[in-house]
Amino acid sequence: MKITRRDFIKATSALGISLGMPGWALARAGLDPSSDGGAPPVIWLQGQGCSGCSVSLLNSINTMSIQDLLLNTINLEYHPTLMAAAGSQAVKAAEDRRIKGDYVLVVEGAVPTAAGGQFCHAWDGRTFMDVVKSYGKNASHILAVGTCASHGGIPGGKPDATGARGVKDVLGTTATVVNIPGCPTHPDWIVGTVAHIISYNQAPALDTYGRPLLFFQNKVHARCPERSSPRARSLGEGGCLADLGCKGRETYSDCPVRKWNSSGPNQPGVNWCVEARNPCGGCTEHDYPDGKSPFYEK
Repeated sequence: MKITRRDFIKATSALGISLGMPGWALARAGLDPSSDGGAPPVIWLQGQGCSGCSVSLLNSINTMSIQDLLLNTINLEYHPTLMAAAGSQAVKAAEDRRIKGDYVLVVEGAVPTAAGGQFCHAWDGRTFMDVVKSYGKNASHILAVGTCASHGGIPGGKPDATGARGVKDVLGTTATVVNIPGCPTHPDWIVGTVAHIISYNQAPALDTYGRPLLFFQNKVHARCPERSSPRARSLGEGGCLADLGCKGRETYSDCPVRKWNSSGPNQPGVNWCVEARNPCGGCTEHDYPDGKSPFYEK
């Protein structure tokens, strides 16, 4: 069987990525997964969060598999969880790209601002707040992935001792930041936004909170299959969960039609919060979690 150079690159790159090897390390070995397509470089920073949005992205199947995303679509040059390199070698990869500029900056997790940002460090000697500001200046596009990065999220809930803020709050009003909220965010929302940027070299149309209208144009309740059902009296019962704290009437996302945990390519997800008989918590909104609490009360 004849194996082309591209097949060989894909096979060896897939092996490398499964072992945690980033794109820049493959390039040094002469196996650059972006060499055939000029894939845009991506710097992914992680701050005050749980890495849940990265885990969600790794489960991407419906719109694009994580293999297709990493091997054929983008060149992930820095990701503190996925890359094998650590210490000065990893920092150098990020800094080299920052100097070159023209990259997509992805921020996951809130940005602590209290005490000069000392509650979270990106690496030795650099607070996460300082790094986000520095890398934001040279980025061609900026994505705040997850509610923590978008609006502060759970780290920004009361009493918020660390001063957790969203990326836009830290970079200022002049920065164009695409917020992709969710706790965690849906992998399709990330992949779809990246695909739009690659296709049109610009961010998709956004709502007043910086969210792509592709995914956040309609309220959850408007497309919930239980919206006309009798109201449930206790968790686990069928029917509308409005009396049990469902925030679908004030939450924008396409969860009811997209669902979660796709079973294969071009397949919708198999379930979502309300179908699993749990009220929508409103995790894609700017005032989550405090503004949506208490979660299980009307």
